[in-house]
Amino acid sequence: MAPTSNSRDWSERLGTAVRDAAPEVPEFTTGEQLALWQQINATTPTPTVRRGRWKTAAAGMVAVVAIGGAGAATASVLSAHTGQGPVDADDAELGGPGERLNPGASDFAAVVEEATTDIRFPSAQSRDQALSWETEDLSSDEDPASVSTGALRLWTAGHALCSWSNTWAVALRTGDEATENRAAAVILSAGGWRSITDTDPDQADESEFAWLPDLERAVRRDDRSAAKDALDDHGACMPGLAPELGLGKRW
Repeated sequence: MAPTSNSRDWSERLGTAVRDAAPEVPEFTTGEQLALWQQINATTPTPTVRRGRWKTAAAGMVAVVAIGGAGAATASVLSAHTGQGPVDADDAELGGPGERLNPGASDFAAVVEEATTDIRFPSAQSRDQALSWETEDLSSDEDPASVSTGALRLWTAGHALCSWSNTWAVALRTGDEATENRAAAVILSAGGWRSITDTDPDQADESEFAWLPDLERAVRRDDRSAAKDALDDHGACMPGLAPELGLGKRW
């Protein structure tokens, strides 16, 4: 139906009334624009490293610490240590062995450092980089799920192997035989690390570190491409740890 003169007049009057009633909105100052963009950047989701089946299951448990007769409170009020472990064999298999830690606690980073001191990295920088990333990733949620020390140690071992593989690959390319042999020796010994064997003693079939024998074979053959394939299947070379192999580049 075509609009009549009366309907057009009414629409125009309504539009004028709405415009007249609208409050004045001052333009953003430069400082206000900067603050707005900082807030937007802070809330933008960050890509995360792919975690395996066992690792995803480990994120489904929440730790609670009892406080006398006052009921319970999350461990973020006290310490990352909860004193709790797996309730049965199935829980240990799904969530990993060891104490359940609360990533929301203020001392979580220090507890992670303490729990992984035996895991060797090629440099202090690569270790700090891996632990900082892992700590921030696990504690980033407003109400983070608990994580076992076994899970933390296993993931940290994976980061260490990514770092050593990068060192090995650089040395192989540059002809630094001493560094190549040192890095290779560390990689070839990883199958016996407690941080791995406590959780994945077999390193076979569909276990978390089933890719490690492939990495070992690649290192023995000086095959950079095969080493990359093994680590790529692992999927946990976090940003910056294995750029020589084209893995874990920064986003």
